[in-house]
Amino acid sequence: MTGPFHPTGRARVSRRSPQAHAICDLCGFRYLRSDLVWQYQWSGAKLQNLRLLVCTRTCQDVPQAQLKSIIIPPDPLPVLNPRPEQYAVEVPSFIATEAPPFEGSDITTESGDNLIWEIEDTPLPDPNNPVLYP
Repeated sequence: MTGPFHPTGRARVSRRSPQAHAICDLCGFRYLRSDLVWQYQWSGAKLQNLRLLVCTRTCQDVPQAQLKSIIIPPDPLPVLNPRPEQYAVEVPSFIATEAPPFEGSDITTESGDNLIWEIEDTPLPDPNNPVLYP
């Protein structure tokens, strides 16, 4: 019962071991159902079944690795009781004015208070002194 008049497509027909036929969801050719496979694609961190039965010859695609989620490893454990170096902290001045017309003149308010002070190093508290930390 095979031949050009019988639409078997690419499926094999046998009287002794009959098998079911199925249509490929992508190309539309007839194959044995055992020759068709499920199509998978990356979705997040795992493969997702697209519920398409496709032939293994031409239609089965390799899952795209670029659709895979990037899994970032956890942060390392912090150092217990760290001892950082104590650097001097410079306090920046946020006053921006034009340069005074002559050297040595200070910027003052109408009441005579100076607006610019000299920037000094601010010492950090001693981390080894438990009185400073409640």
